[in-house]
Amino acid sequence: MGCDTSESSLTELRIAKAFVKLSAILEDEASVSLASIGNCEIRMFRGPEVDFGGVPLFWLELFDHSTKRSVDGFCCHSIKDAAAIFDDFISQAVRLSEPGGGGDEGLPDPSGSPIDGDNV
Repeated sequence: MGCDTSESSLTELRIAKAFVKLSAILEDEASVSLASIGNCEIRMFRGPEVDFGGVPLFWLELFDHSTKRSVDGFCCHSIKDAAAIFDDFISQAVRLSEPGGGGDEGLPDPSGSPIDGDNV
């Protein structure tokens, strides 16, 4: 996770923009996509209620579309905390997207659709 200051600031800005976008969505279970790497997606979503009495601002989730499962998740109380988690999720997604990385690359998609290798 050795980010330099400017890289860390860009990550924090990306997360802050996503949080503003998420805050503008009126639905209770809203989410915003932060990044897609291979079959993985990093998403931000808010919990049931947001207040500033210890409840997280939002949650980050690393989701694997090939297995249709959440790989990792973290509740974030600040944007600064979320930046380190985001960087970790990026690393996990890259590993999962590599051949033999633990995802289901190369296995047929149960829907019959070809597996798409999207990159960031």
